[in-house]
Amino acid sequence: MAIPSKTGNSAGIHWLAWVLGAAVLAAVLVAARQLSEEREFARLVEQAKPGWLLVAVVLQAATYLAQAEVLRGAPHATRVALPRGWLYQLSLTKLFLDQALPSAGLSSTVVIVKALQQRGVPRDSAAACAMINIASYHAAYVVTLLVALAITSVLRETSLILVSLSALFIAFALALTVGIVVLAGRPPKAGTQLTRLPVIKGVVAFLQDADATLVRNPGVFCAATGWQAAIFLLDAATVWVCIRSLGATAPADAVFASFMISSLVRTMGVVPGGLGTYEAASVLTLRLVGISVSVALSATLIFRGLSFWIPMLPGLWFSRRLIRPGT
Repeated sequence: MAIPSKTGNSAGIHWLAWVLGAAVLAAVLVAARQLSEEREFARLVEQAKPGWLLVAVVLQAATYLAQAEVLRGAPHATRVALPRGWLYQLSLTKLFLDQALPSAGLSSTVVIVKALQQRGVPRDSAAACAMINIASYHAAYVVTLLVALAITSVLRETSLILVSLSALFIAFALALTVGIVVLAGRPPKAGTQLTRLPVIKGVVAFLQDADATLVRNPGVFCAATGWQAAIFLLDAATVWVCIRSLGATAPADAVFASFMISSLVRTMGVVPGGLGTYEAASVLTLRLVGISVSVALSATLIFRGLSFWIPMLPGLWFSRRLIRPGT
C-alpha cells in the first residue's frame, strides 16, 4: 500500500480548506436569504446606482498602486529604479499567490525576492524589501485595527470576544514586526522565542540575507506602513461605495470598523482568503450598524468579487509571466 507523501497531505488539507470555506459561504447565503425577503433584493435592483461601481473599481485598482509603492521603497532607497507598471503586475501576482496558496505570505515572499533579483535588485535589498512588506503590513494592521476598536467603542458595539481576538492579533503582529526589525541581517540565536513564530520561522533565511540598514531605515519603513494603511482605507472605502451602489447609505466610520473587524476574522480563520468567514462577519457587523441584511450581503459579495475573485485571473496571468521556469 502506498504511503501518502507530505506533499499529498498538504494538498489534501489545502483543498479541504477551500471546500470548508465554500460550505461556510453557502451557509451564509442561505441564512441571509432566510432573514430577508425576496422583494428586498428586487428593490435593491430598482434602486441600484451602477455608476458607483466604477468608483469601486478605481479604488480597488488604487490598492495595487499602493502595494507597488510598498515594493518600490527599498530598491528605490538603493538607487535601483523599477518600472511602476512592472511593480503593479508584481502586486497582482502577490495577491494571487497569497489567496491561492495560503502560507502566511511565505509563497509570495519567495516570488517577490526572486522577481526583484531577476530585475537586477541585489539579493540583500530584495530580501529587505520582502521583510519590510511583511513588517509594515502588520504595523499598519495594528494601527487601523486600533482605530476601528475606538470607533466600535464609541458606537457601543464592542464585545469581549472582539477585544480578546484583537488583543491576540495585536500581540502577534507587534511581536512579528519587532522580530523582523531586530533579526534582519543576522542569524537568530538558537532557542529565541521570536524565531518560533510560524511566519518568522518560514522566512528566517530571508531575514539573514536582508540588508539590515534598509529594514531599519525609518523613512523607508514609515513610508511602507503608510502605503499599507492606505490599502486598508481604500478597501474600506470600496465597501462603502458598494453600499452606495445599491442605493443605500451608511456612516463611513461604521463601515470602516466593520471592514477591519471582518478582516480580523478573515485573518485569524483557517480557510483560504477567509472564504465564508469574511462574508459572515461582514454581514453581521454591517447589520449591527443599521444596514439591512440584503444590502449588507449584496455589498459584501460585490466587494469580494472586486477584491478577491476578479483580480485572481490577472494575478495568475502575471505570475506566469513574472516567474521564470526553474525558479
